[in-house]
Amino acid sequence: MVVNRKGIAMSDRHRTVLGLFALIACSVLPGCNQRLLQERDALFAENQGLSEQLTSARAELAAEQGRTASLQAQLDSSSKPTISLEETGFSDIAGIDVIQGAGTLTVRVPGDILFSSGRVDLKNSAQNTLAQIAGVLQSQYTHNTVRIAGHTDTDPIKKSGWKDNLELSLQRAAAVQRYLKTQGIDASRMYSAGYGAIRPAASKAKSRRVEIVVVQNE
Repeated sequence: MVVNRKGIAMSDRHRTVLGLFALIACSVLPGCNQRLLQERDALFAENQGLSEQLTSARAELAAEQGRTASLQAQLDSSSKPTISLEETGFSDIAGIDVIQGAGTLTVRVPGDILFSSGRVDLKNSAQNTLAQIAGVLQSQYTHNTVRIAGHTDTDPIKKSGWKDNLELSLQRAAAVQRYLKTQGIDASRMYSAGYGAIRPAASKAKSRRVEIVVVQNE
């Protein structure tokens, strides 16, 4: 049998008409109508279940956000000062800054107080400042680890004999450590670190510094 384009078009129309008749018949037949009602009820029940799951998920998300906020608050509070500056023992020492962190107490001494440009030998005037710091370490922080950290500005080394700022910062930290040892601080609880210019402060002058960090959580 040969089917031409006109025959194909007629077949499509026939199928469309038959489909409409079937739909109309289904809508009036009791059995078909009952099946549609059952499908509607099933879809309604499924929608209700999904709605309940969404409500539950939102409640879990809100609870998780509450727990996260609580943990953040605890973290923030742990990094806030827990004692006053006077209680640290360093408040009467001129020219230094004291910063309280999470488990640390940092005594920041400007490098210009301690050293001349490009040098690692302590100024005579710096020794008095370090002697006062050592006295507090001996009286109030006898069993704490002490980290001496040297820092520089970003200017490259040109005139001095040091290889780079990293070497200069380490040698300055070591010089402070050696002096603290002469003041009675046990060498076994001190160590030095040099950071060069990788942790700059607000200005070049403030970047040149030595930090004596008292580790409080050990």
